[in-house]
Amino acid sequence: MGKESCIFGSLFQAVRSQTTLSQWEISVRAGTHLSNVNQVEAGNQEPNVIIAVKMLLAANADIQSFFTSLSSQLLQSIESSKIPVLSQDEFKKELNSTSLPSDETKFFGIILFKCRSITNLSQNYISSIAKYDHRSLQRVEKGIQIPGVINATKIVAATGIDVGIFFDIFSKKLQEINSIKNK
Repeated sequence: MGKESCIFGSLFQAVRSQTTLSQWEISVRAGTHLSNVNQVEAGNQEPNVIIAVKMLLAANADIQSFFTSLSSQLLQSIESSKIPVLSQDEFKKELNSTSLPSDETKFFGIILFKCRSITNLSQNYISSIAKYDHRSLQRVEKGIQIPGVINATKIVAATGIDVGIFFDIFSKKLQEINSIKNK
């Protein structure tokens, strides 16, 4: 697995080590298999963005600071000079008012599309900055594909939206979707 996947795994392992939680407890809380948590921490596997957020929530991590740290390490691999500088207020208001789909797999794409709409940036522009396949970005926005956590972080960063704030809101909305589903 590439160096970027190891970045997430090592950051996550540092977060988990600050708790008394075992990999098994994280896997149960996150709803994933123990081997997935083990492989992520070893840097051999990159979780998709939904599993990554669930693992962080299971570890009671500060989502905003985790993704801010992750994105700062990833900015070297994207064309950060082309990222727009935005006021975050409109984006926070818009994301917080986003209605929840019944399927969590569609939610990342829905709020990514909202972010791109707020910034008025094309899919081509975002995919070129994030170095992410344009057709894959289309599938992500349609809710057909869930990106890995590294690509998800790069795509969000490419919109100019504050990555930490984005994932903080995303994690809270993801918890809402799951609590509605479990009722």
